[in-house]
Amino acid sequence: MNGLIKLHIGAFNYPADGWLNTDITPHIWISKIPFAADWLYAMGKMTKERLAEHKLGVFRRLKYLDITKPLPFANGSVAAVFSSHVFEHLFMDEVYRLVEEIHRVLAPGGVCRVVVPDLEKIVAAFDPNSPDEFVHDIYEVSKREAVKNSHHCGFTKASLVKMFKAAGFSKAESLSYQVGACPDVKVLDNRPESIFFEATR
Repeated sequence: MNGLIKLHIGAFNYPADGWLNTDITPHIWISKIPFAADWLYAMGKMTKERLAEHKLGVFRRLKYLDITKPLPFANGSVAAVFSSHVFEHLFMDEVYRLVEEIHRVLAPGGVCRVVVPDLEKIVAAFDPNSPDEFVHDIYEVSKREAVKNSHHCGFTKASLVKMFKAAGFSKAESLSYQVGACPDVKVLDNRPESIFFEATR
């Protein structure tokens, strides 16, 4: 689909060539201020690894996009959408609205690939004698300062199919790591422990 946007939602430190890489990370604004990353590192507010990413210009490749609001794209103007480990950070009402928005902006035949933690695997690993690991895997938070990155919902393969079908997608299915119709899937997929799901407009 030449001329249409390929939208990468929640790219963070993994922007892909040929995609509109978006996020809400404060690192977008830090990257715009000369020496801000160096200052934050010197103050102990940034890791060495994150500083190295700033030096490479990783965060200058991102555009700010708040996906809890309507997507700022015209109907049918997007060829593909990719999102990895983003949906679980939203609340379910926000997820439903986002799926409807993705359906709106995708061109006919466009594909949306969503990668999320596998809730069934997490639940299956629950040990009533030692629930800490289960609780961490559900909420992805064990320290107060990490609350901003916590999980608010979870998904199974069946729940994703149901949700995307209800939004009007013609095809919805779970696939395998780095397998699917999404462009550049072998480059974009980098979390092999996940559910890999695709829906076609």
